[in-house]
Amino acid sequence: MTKLTTLKPRLAVANTQRLKAMTVADHRMTGWKLQQRRKRLWAANPCCAECGRLTEYPHGFELDHIVSLYQGGPDTDDNCQILCNGENGCHRKKTRQDMNHKQY
Repeated sequence: MTKLTTLKPRLAVANTQRLKAMTVADHRMTGWKLQQRRKRLWAANPCCAECGRLTEYPHGFELDHIVSLYQGGPDTDDNCQILCNGENGCHRKKTRQDMNHKQY
């Protein structure tokens, strides 16, 4: 009986690093609580915070964090604003601007 040869492992051990501890900003609101927040903020002021354009509920706007969560902003009503969406909407412009100013 012949002995089978084994192959050398092809996977290298990944660099193991500790993940940072989760903060409040890492817990993003989702589900019906998020939808209630969207409706509550839109009902208080249905206009875009950037350009002042009137938005329609539920698909005419995006809920935006004034101070982004990754920058340490809280996920609260006080840190949220209504921004119009669409191809050239204010939400897309602000997101693009936030991503360009990202600091690691």
